[in-house]
Amino acid sequence: MDMIDSLQRLGVAYHFEEEITESLSKLNENTLSDHGDLNATALRFRLLRQHRYYVSCDVFNKFRDEKGSFSSSLQSDVKGLLSLYEAAYLALPGEDLLDEVIIFTTTHLKSLVDRLEKPLAKKVLHALEVPSHRRMKRLEARLYISLYEDDDEARNDVILELAKLDFHLLQSLHREEVKNLSLWYHDLGVKTKLTYARDRMVECYFWVLGVYYEPYYSRARMMMAKFMKLFSLIDDTYDSYGTLEELQPLTDVIQRWDEKAAAGLGECYELLIRVLFGTVKESEKELAPEGKSYRVNYIVEMIKKGTQGMLQETKWRDEKYVPPLQDHLQITLFTCLYMALGCASFLGMGPEATEEAFKWASSNPKIAKAIATICRLLDDVVGHEFETGRNNVATAVTCYMKENNASLEEASETLLKMIEDAWKDTNHEYLKLTCLPTSLLMPYVNLARMMEILYRECDKYTNVHLLKEYIELVLVKPISF
Repeated sequence: MDMIDSLQRLGVAYHFEEEITESLSKLNENTLSDHGDLNATALRFRLLRQHRYYVSCDVFNKFRDEKGSFSSSLQSDVKGLLSLYEAAYLALPGEDLLDEVIIFTTTHLKSLVDRLEKPLAKKVLHALEVPSHRRMKRLEARLYISLYEDDDEARNDVILELAKLDFHLLQSLHREEVKNLSLWYHDLGVKTKLTYARDRMVECYFWVLGVYYEPYYSRARMMMAKFMKLFSLIDDTYDSYGTLEELQPLTDVIQRWDEKAAAGLGECYELLIRVLFGTVKESEKELAPEGKSYRVNYIVEMIKKGTQGMLQETKWRDEKYVPPLQDHLQITLFTCLYMALGCASFLGMGPEATEEAFKWASSNPKIAKAIATICRLLDDVVGHEFETGRNNVATAVTCYMKENNASLEEASETLLKMIEDAWKDTNHEYLKLTCLPTSLLMPYVNLARMMEILYRECDKYTNVHLLKEYIELVLVKPISF
């Protein structure tokens, strides 16, 4: 189990998919393995849930006393506590025990960390910063290679060498991809003409790299990154530039999907429409030889729905209307375009992305709503002060405060709880949707993970200097051999 965990965290598990699947299938069938110590029990639980096997959280009851509290003897078992802490983040709705686990393990790990030897102390601090289940996998690989290298007890030098070489080779591929995307974006002429828009092509690629990093997803990354950049341009146009009088006809053009009707909208809007329609046509052309150009139509429909909602947000902004939270979310879960991004992740995929899969993704399934909830609420919590200061549309925080006569702290606490509930829904759907392959569900989980990287504590997409270190680690700085 330790080797499987290391291979996954080092980012090289994709080389051993068949072997890992076979090993975990046997582990799932071996119920005797439930009788291990805390570290083994928690690691088995986490590995199996990560691979979509249901394991009851009741396996942890044996570590509780007759009063239901966790045994005091566990407080000195640092490896066991760390493993239990990591496992608890795969919680499903209703698993209150795992909420208790997070509080219990966090408290004791924080109290112990200053007294630990360096390799283990580093691993504990790494986990307390962001648990493994919520980390961007490419960034995790880069950071975990250093942790693994320092651990003389657990390190396998052959695996370490493989991880470093694999990271180096993939980094070269990823650099080439981001270079080509930057050239594509430069040729659009957007940077000099849509000066209100955030110049974030590299950051969009970094975001998509968090969705899938493996070499066989190269085309999928390129196509998704282009649409992500389009979504960012659309968002900035509605959110930071356009007036209601200008955005109404722009929205009408998008709803009718009539490029010629953009004539007379104004230079910025005409360019946006050219870029949008041009990227759609380019994607259709690329997919046409495989008979898959229909895939793009599903993204177009989701763009239409998103821009309809953005227009409604503009009306709310101008009217200074603060809707009830649920009314707000009925619109903003679509305007954040995170559900559209989930669908866009399928564009460049192989045959597993069937038309049925696109119909499912565009039907607003529960996992898509869950990741959109994480996106919308986390963005609103960290961006509340900024958005309020520029008199933008009311955030979810403002909506909750007005509806419930609540303080900022109470509203933030409630919304953060809703984010945790959405994570549990994401975990549940990932386990439950056995009719879909893992390759189609993992992008949704990874999109949720990227919100933790980009928006937990602050908006790193807007304040891009805060993202610089992560981007350099993944795309710029070579790994040392």
